Amino acid sequence: MNWKVKAHLLAALSRIPAGSQIYHSLQRVAGTNRLQLDRDLKRAFELIQLVQESGRSTEKARVLEIGTGWRPLVPFVISLAGAEQVHTIDVNPWLTHAYAIETWTALQPRLEEIAAEANCPIADVEQRYNSVDTQAQSLPEFLKQLNITYCYPGDARSTGLESESVDLIVSSNVLEHIPLDIQTDIHKESHRILKSEGISVHRFNPQDHYSTVDSSITHANFLSMSSEKWNWYGGSGLAYHNRLRSRDYREMFEQAGFALPVCRERIDQRSLAAIQSGELVVHDEFSKYTPEELSVDYMWVVAEKQSGKPPVTALSQETASFEPATREQRHEPTVG
Repeated sequence: MNWKVKAHLLAALSRIPAGSQIYHSLQRVAGTNRLQLDRDLKRAFELIQLVQESGRSTEKARVLEIGTGWRPLVPFVISLAGAEQVHTIDVNPWLTHAYAIETWTALQPRLEEIAAEANCPIADVEQRYNSVDTQAQSLPEFLKQLNITYCYPGDARSTGLESESVDLIVSSNVLEHIPLDIQTDIHKESHRILKSEGISVHRFNPQDHYSTVDSSITHANFLSMSSEKWNWYGGSGLAYHNRLRSRDYREMFEQAGFALPVCRERIDQRSLAAIQSGELVVHDEFSKYTPEELSVDYMWVVAEKQSGKPPVTALSQETASFEPATREQRHEPTVG
């Protein structure tokens, strides 16, 4: 598909009454919101790995997830890994009772894998899974069995949670869809509600999302446009993408009072080559960034709440262009 076709469709849906409902229906018809268990488990495991790498555990943790999405894989995995409470919040009503049950049922053959990744006994994971009644009559009733609360519509800038009451904040493929001013306030709220040694763990995708449907453009294609032009294609409504670059994310966390013991950035080599050769002409609005910063297409961040310690400098791109460590690289034993 030519990316402009999808862009125009989403722009039109964003500007008409009931556009979000039509969008949801189209997602169901096209199957783009279907369960993709391998992909989404991998994403949930990356968050678990980052938590472990930071010397923490999900066991008995009080957790906030920002951005529930269509499929609650992250809260399900964290709950099975022994979290005491998971509060998941979203501005969109994508999660349904049917999606939750379908997703939960699909996890049954993957319990051993979840136990191994979470470094907890398989017997505990199986006990937690088997204690859940899938015949629960409503979404809140079903989630309550897992100590999960779902808040929609929710505002991550004002969670209503008590100060220093949360051990862990997580998100997956969410931050790139939140405007700078709102995201700044979210990080301030995260700092308020985290306990003194709490962490905020995020994996996100600051690339041009239209490049996933049109291979003729690079992951940095949207950087060629002015803000006004991009606002039409993807800067508002259902297709919103903030176009923040890696430096912006690092600065936001640090200004909110976080150190960054982990900040990994993956550079898309095709985008970098296009920018360096002049094939992709970057708009003047992005002139302050290096070609490497412009080419980052994925980030993994652990933001650690400061408690009297000096800030930790973010890793350079030369040392940070890799994904979370594998279990073997972390020298951790498997369980099961």
